[in-house]
Amino acid sequence: MSFPNRPWTTPAPPPSRRGRAAAGLGGLLLAALAAPVTPAAAAERINLDADRAEINNATGVSVYTGDVVLTRGGRRITGERMTVYLDGSGDQQTLDHVVVEGEPAVYTQQGTEERRPVEAEAPRMEYYASGPERVILLNGGKVVQGRNTFTGERIEYNVTADVVDARSEPDSDRRVQITLFPEDDGDGESE
Repeated sequence: MSFPNRPWTTPAPPPSRRGRAAAGLGGLLLAALAAPVTPAAAAERINLDADRAEINNATGVSVYTGDVVLTRGGRRITGERMTVYLDGSGDQQTLDHVVVEGEPAVYTQQGTEERRPVEAEAPRMEYYASGPERVILLNGGKVVQGRNTFTGERIEYNVTADVVDARSEPDSDRRVQITLFPEDDGDGESE
């Protein structure tokens, strides 16, 4: 499926039609966003749900507003406004990165046997689909990984390497705060 080479806007549907509009929007975006970035991402479909969408196929930039939800595999990103940037053209477009604004913008990642679940929030967030896959929290963010917490003015969570880099800004009074728990036996209680 290809989009016209001009920007277009879909009006916000009335509440009773929201479910149908979301399903149509998800199907429409699937062709543009579902192209794999890596072999592991090949099976990860991307779905978007929003009250309003402005899609510009010529530039590869789309803006979604109103309780926006993006899901990709075991990851979920939510916010009030989401700008999606694609690489490539036509049917060969792939997800490059997403800029999310919200009060707060939220990123969640399901846990696996090898990794603890991750929840992150900040007023502004950037998600990069590759090179490596990562989430950058701006303007004061918080990451909860299992029971461990990290707060700072700018936090980068490298999804690929499972690494958190938190820092304060030079002109800020806020310092990085970290709370770590010892490894547990999986029942949620520390030893």
